[in-house]
Amino acid sequence: MKKENKVNCIFERVYIETPVDTDGDGKLDLIAAYIKRPEYTLKGEKVPAVLVANPYLMTCNEDWYVPHDVNREVTVYPQQNIKESDIRYDFSQEVSYEPETVRETAGFAETAIIDEDVEFECISDLYEYLNRYGYASVFCGGLGTRGSEGYTLSGSREEVLAFKAVIDWLNGRCRAFTNKTDNIEIRADWCTGNVAMSAKSYLGTMCIGVAATGVEGLKTIIPEAGISNWYNYYRTGGLNVPALEWQGDDLDILAKYCFSRAKDPDDYETVKEGYAAAHAELVRGEDRDSGNYNKFWDMRNYINQIENFKASVFIIHGLNDWNVKTNQCIPLFKALEKQGVERKMLLHQGEHVYVYDLEGSGTLGMVKRWLDHYLKGEDNGVEKEPKVLVESNADQLHWMTSDTWPPAGWTYEDFPVETEADAVIRDDLSATVYDKAKDNQKEWLGQLVLSNEDAYLNRFKAEWNPFDKEAEDVDSLRIAGTVKASFDAAIDRKTAILSAMLVDIGDECRITAEEVKVDEDGTFRFGLEAEPSKYKVISRTSLNAQNRRCLWNKDEIEPGKVYHYELEMVPTDHTLQRGHKLAFILYGIDAQQTQRPETVTEITVKAGSIDVKIPFVK
Repeated sequence: MKKENKVNCIFERVYIETPVDTDGDGKLDLIAAYIKRPEYTLKGEKVPAVLVANPYLMTCNEDWYVPHDVNREVTVYPQQNIKESDIRYDFSQEVSYEPETVRETAGFAETAIIDEDVEFECISDLYEYLNRYGYASVFCGGLGTRGSEGYTLSGSREEVLAFKAVIDWLNGRCRAFTNKTDNIEIRADWCTGNVAMSAKSYLGTMCIGVAATGVEGLKTIIPEAGISNWYNYYRTGGLNVPALEWQGDDLDILAKYCFSRAKDPDDYETVKEGYAAAHAELVRGEDRDSGNYNKFWDMRNYINQIENFKASVFIIHGLNDWNVKTNQCIPLFKALEKQGVERKMLLHQGEHVYVYDLEGSGTLGMVKRWLDHYLKGEDNGVEKEPKVLVESNADQLHWMTSDTWPPAGWTYEDFPVETEADAVIRDDLSATVYDKAKDNQKEWLGQLVLSNEDAYLNRFKAEWNPFDKEAEDVDSLRIAGTVKASFDAAIDRKTAILSAMLVDIGDECRITAEEVKVDEDGTFRFGLEAEPSKYKVISRTSLNAQNRRCLWNKDEIEPGKVYHYELEMVPTDHTLQRGHKLAFILYGIDAQQTQRPETVTEITVKAGSIDVKIPFVK
């Protein structure tokens, strides 16, 4: 980011009154917000604000981060009869608290300036840059963070409503105080009332959650790698499947990790028992044992409230992000499109990273023009530009544009799978190269994709060269959309893990997670492998066989009986180069993502039943 002349700013801390009392002390919870605004606002000039809702803000409980054990069996359930109506959260019944004690305003203050050195986590340089162009920055840790009141209940309705209160305060609809005891009120008279929310990961998630309330004054959000549906972050198909390389993670761990109020021993002692009870309720709600979708998760599915969105949305997401996967941004974009909400989406080749300074992307300029248009009313034409930009994996400087995704002209093609006889998959992790003590996941994956040994029975694999039917001048094929697979299979046990992946097979120096600086101003491009790799996993997914009909109900499996299964992989946008092939792999335990049971399971896939559809752009 270019270093330009700084604007003198003041730094304030206020305590905003939320509409919830999660810690049960009879008073509405106060949350600390830190404001950096241009000094000239002290003379009456008003500016718009960019809010960062950041549960990591006040540092986290590193010692409390203890993942769950994933070396365990998948629980077998008797036939369930859970209906969809049983698992829907009623958003019309708003969370409300009647405080026993109402704070009486004791006076008013013009400012709440502090000069102490406050330690922040996960704040990018974007906000200092925006300060120079007439924006205020507002950083808020939210409920249960150090200096604030309440409990951290990640993704909950209470958490969203607390962050919503910041926007209400910026618009004069609720109160804030200079500290937590004196009841000296302070107003945001310096703010125009036009507010944006932005930032990455959990922070981007809160952008989506707050926008789903339809709060007045929130004009736009820029969620970067944000979660729109928490179930799809921690679960897949009735299984515990968190972010890649974060096995054993779950929402209860995240909530404890972000409860930085525990870092103040005196404060923590007053809420220790209450927080333990609230956290225990959270553990029950997430239902890690079954992995089913339920009301707990439905409350945390912000797409359920898409009709409330008034703010425009600029989504930024990495196509190689297997932390927050594209199954978060794509459903959100499609729902916004259907709803007619103003929107834009930039899909880059990075992982879970900021890309303001990505070479050739123009991301920083787009973000500024987006904010200038929606917060300052500038007629700069940003809303008329292509709604979708996709960085090519074949050429980092090539950006494909469209107004929808997948782009117009895409169509499903059948992946030719020939099986004259039933395919028997012997799902036995101990028969692979995987060693639990070494946790050699990369070696396991290489064997799964590349092994040609007759004794390796851990998967079914089919290969296809889609260039065989293309003209010689076609050098590449673009896959954009959701890969689908279905098959009929019998399982010799009462449950099983069913997994599938699509793989690009071919030697190539592929994009890595490394960022290579190309200019002194911080501009970077993604690095390339020093030596060609033999493959790249394009997409994958897993399913609990007992969730074959839906996510919220376990169906009993009769061993040996044939059932129909359908799988949808994580949405992808990938350019396949001539000379490469596609591989479809059907398997069981995913050593990188699912639980790792010791049980050996035989999965017999019926001949001729495998149907794989690949979304190609023509």
